[in-house]
Amino acid sequence: MRKASILRFFARSEIKLLEMSPDVAIEALSARTADTCVRAPQGRDLAFTYWHETWTDSMQRQFMTPDRFVQTLLKHPSIHGLLLADPWRMGPTQWARRLLGRRPFPIPDRPFATAVVSPRRLRRKDGKGQAALRASYAEYDRRLSARANALRLAAPAMITTNPFFAAYAPLRWAGPVTYYAFDDWAAFDEHRDWWPDYLDAYDAIRRRGHRVCAVSQHLLDRLNPTGPGLVVPNGITPGEWREFAKAPDWLLALPQPRILYSGAIHGRLDVGAVREVAARFSAGSVIVIGPVSDEEVAKALRRISGVHVMPATADRDLITGLTRNVDVCIMPHHRTPLTQSMSPLKIYEYCAAGRPVAATDMVPVRGIHKGVVLVKSGDSFPDAVARALEIGPMSEMERQDFLLENSWARRHEQILALALAD
Repeated sequence: MRKASILRFFARSEIKLLEMSPDVAIEALSARTADTCVRAPQGRDLAFTYWHETWTDSMQRQFMTPDRFVQTLLKHPSIHGLLLADPWRMGPTQWARRLLGRRPFPIPDRPFATAVVSPRRLRRKDGKGQAALRASYAEYDRRLSARANALRLAAPAMITTNPFFAAYAPLRWAGPVTYYAFDDWAAFDEHRDWWPDYLDAYDAIRRRGHRVCAVSQHLLDRLNPTGPGLVVPNGITPGEWREFAKAPDWLLALPQPRILYSGAIHGRLDVGAVREVAARFSAGSVIVIGPVSDEEVAKALRRISGVHVMPATADRDLITGLTRNVDVCIMPHHRTPLTQSMSPLKIYEYCAAGRPVAATDMVPVRGIHKGVVLVKSGDSFPDAVARALEIGPMSEMERQDFLLENSWARRHEQILALALAD
């Protein structure tokens, strides 16, 4: 099935979405895409495998790309039997956690067979080289197959975020296989030791003709599938952004303009650009909030006058209230193979709050919204922030339109159209 034919599904039977209330419009859009997407008429069994997170991680976190997708799978009318699989887990560690009273997140009630399988082994990390990976994922595949048989799943469609599993597992028990690529693992610094193995896995996925859904065109081009391919960027959950929690008191106490970076504090964050912005808007405040992936980057940020590095939070109300009550949001990223392949979730959330944005110019960022000011190579990031402040926030009608057009519900219908098509 070609990309063009998949996209044509969404051009049929247009409805007057903008005349409806936002919630009704989302439901209508879901109904339309449910009617137009190619899938088994009476529903389909499906298996989904995580990569670096687990079922419990995902359900406790509930805001990253795989978390959102699994929440859709659990309630989607086209999905009957559902098998969810953790990545390999280190057995001794998992047993110790059980002894300490830690339990997996409970599986919600569904009208169809549903299970989570968590394969265990002695080692924590994957081996290196095709032979080791092929053996490891043949065993992983055997365990998933046994659980699928116990659930009486009938040739379930397979969607996996694990490139090694997509590349090397036999998968004779599953239906069409779709690799859902939301990052380029062959460009992740933390995975450097496996970069050659990821490239080999991409080659194997290509040879096997698996379907590929990627979050950016750059990533899809990198994978260059021989089977059907589709670009589906990240999105937002409109209900989270419909109404906003009160801004935290600590934010309201900071001087304006308030400039927000929300996301991982990682090597991809351009500290020099943050420093320039803080210097230009020295009467205001730069707020950086997110998990620290690189402590050296966090230390460098804390040394900049006017920059406030706040602890990461899983409180979605805090994030939405914070984002809604700043003056401008920023995404100052270095241009790297990793950032060029990403779909920046933070920009969709910035726009969901109606905020103007200044962001490093990269292909996945272009065209998200006219309120996103792009900083080309060699241009001034502070100038882009000043321009974004001039543009100001979206109108409420614009914001509601953005929520509708970029909902996770809409994104997931596209992915399932690809994965479930005959």
